[in-house]
Amino acid sequence: MKKLISFFVSGIMAVAASMTSGIVTDAEETVPQSVSYTIQDLKNLQDFLLCRPTEEDLSGKPYDLNGDDRWDVFDLCLMRREVVKQPENNNDTLVVYFSRTGNTEKIAECLIDITHADSYVIEAAIPYTDEDIAYTNSSCRANKEQNDKTARPEIAELIESIDSYDVIYLGYPIWWGEEPRIIDTFLESYDFSDKIVVPFCTSASSGNTASERNIANLVPIGNQLEGKRFSASASKETVKTWLDDKQAEISDIKKNNQNNQYTLIKGDTFQMGSPESEPERSSDEIQHNVTVGDFYMSKTEVSQKEYQEIMGVNPSATKGDNLPVTNITWYDTIQYCNKLSQKEGFTPCYTISGNTVTWDRSANGYRLPTEAEWEYSARANTDTPFNFGDYVHNSDANCYNAYGYNNDASGNWVNGSDAYLRKTVPVNQYSANDYGLYNIHGNVAEWVWDWYSEYDSKSATNPTGSESGNAKVVRGGGWNDHPKHIRSAYRGAQPADVGLYSIGIRPVRNAGTATGKVRSVYSAKAEQKTGKTLIVYFSQTGNTEGLANLIHEMSGVDIVCLERKTPYSSSSNGPVLYGEALDELRAEAVPELKEYPDIEQYDTILLGYCNWWSSIPASVRSFLMHDDFSGKTIIPFCSMGGGRFGQTISAIAKLAPDSVIKEGLEVTYSSYDRDEIEKWLKTNNIN
Repeated sequence: MKKLISFFVSGIMAVAASMTSGIVTDAEETVPQSVSYTIQDLKNLQDFLLCRPTEEDLSGKPYDLNGDDRWDVFDLCLMRREVVKQPENNNDTLVVYFSRTGNTEKIAECLIDITHADSYVIEAAIPYTDEDIAYTNSSCRANKEQNDKTARPEIAELIESIDSYDVIYLGYPIWWGEEPRIIDTFLESYDFSDKIVVPFCTSASSGNTASERNIANLVPIGNQLEGKRFSASASKETVKTWLDDKQAEISDIKKNNQNNQYTLIKGDTFQMGSPESEPERSSDEIQHNVTVGDFYMSKTEVSQKEYQEIMGVNPSATKGDNLPVTNITWYDTIQYCNKLSQKEGFTPCYTISGNTVTWDRSANGYRLPTEAEWEYSARANTDTPFNFGDYVHNSDANCYNAYGYNNDASGNWVNGSDAYLRKTVPVNQYSANDYGLYNIHGNVAEWVWDWYSEYDSKSATNPTGSESGNAKVVRGGGWNDHPKHIRSAYRGAQPADVGLYSIGIRPVRNAGTATGKVRSVYSAKAEQKTGKTLIVYFSQTGNTEGLANLIHEMSGVDIVCLERKTPYSSSSNGPVLYGEALDELRAEAVPELKEYPDIEQYDTILLGYCNWWSSIPASVRSFLMHDDFSGKTIIPFCSMGGGRFGQTISAIAKLAPDSVIKEGLEVTYSSYDRDEIEKWLKTNNIN
């Protein structure tokens, strides 16, 4: 039953024990016809029988249910029966409270009156006397209970129908800075894992922080909203102002619960980044404490069907309704979030002015996760490289897993050729993590809000990164990335205005209140000083050299080859070369070059290299770290054996943060297509 009458049981027993003279034992049951009694009627009659003051004028009320011309305990019992017999209503809210001195009861009654919610009073099986709560007496009952975290005072009557309520307002007085232990008894008596619980309390001075933390740690709760401490003199208007905010939050939660595509991520403090002992980590993953709030995150990457329905186009490389959308820029994702918000009646989060985007953090619409929110969600309370453990098995994620994670650099496909699918898969194909998120590792990397920059290694709460930059962070790695790049801590970077076949989107929404605005400014500017272009390339086995020479022939621009001062021990593919190159990659080595090109006289650099383990060779790293590329335009091209660009563009963006990076060109080994090269040169205005 939706209506709860169990909180009257104690009162009925008290009345029955104290009333003897007014009871007629053989009275005929003559319940008035066409009368619908409410919980308030029950309370009115009980208060009358207990000689308590009532808020309503009771004269003329039809409370003589047995027709004996008086109101007595039998009328109360008959009224109780009538309430129980009434059809179930649609109220999904219950106000539960424990009140010893009446202060919490006053606030609870305001809530009940405003919301028309059902109510339940927590009554102790052994009621608390004044002596029991004599605070100055260290041996009083309440003192003893509060000092014993395991104390669980028995409740007189439990609720039989709590399962029919979705929202529980839970009220209590603060005793010695915490909730009374009888509240713990109540919480441990039921399952709150799918309910919204909103605490409220009364106290003279003590806050509600400790009690709300205790409640959160005591039992699993679907959604525990931030509560409020009220003074005994709080007005009904004060209660209503707070309640209006809570009701708005609850409405959002219910709407999201109806949409099974999104899951609530309960925020907390976690260690962001990776420990120095983690294999194949990068130096930009400095571990530090970060706190994030609550938010909703899409269980899957946005599918092509979903994107097409909102944006009217599908730019993805490999087509399929349930495959993730790809080839979208960061700015495309901003537009998508705003349009999706408008379609579903939410307030858009973003205002767009050219390449500047302003995020209104108070808006309730769809948005990109911050980098911290993404990593917190991906980890799902784990501290291993991947949320599924220390290694990537073929069944764990869609990535370039043929060589394995932290392998011995032998060059062998330790996981077999079928470990590399070479394409995206449906957005829900691999197992979800403990937060219900699919493909958070691999398949496609995912755009986040932050510009790429060094972490602030200090503790932070809801960080949003730098205000400006040229490359946005992408997280999770894609189908063509090696396992090291799909780790929870790995930070990819991609020019904000350049899409890629291995990058998609996973939106989020606020789950609580937030304030303020954050700007995102694209700060990189291509300078035009000389109008000259230079081809710079590194080639170990000749594939990239052949491509570079063909581009030189077709464009007529200058060309220079990067050469190591100390060559590799072997010039051919094999374990010796693989071992040296991979050791350099893992150490982020910067080997010395024979000479460094004079890039000052050039505006544009066509940068060529071979894709090694989804990253750039160490010699290219040396070149990029030698000079300042601010204002330069970098256009990458590479030869590869199936990994396409991998994380090479990310590596360039990290090392040349003030450059403008344009659309690149990739070829398989020495498979050069003059028409494709010509098209690429024209796209980038290289004559």
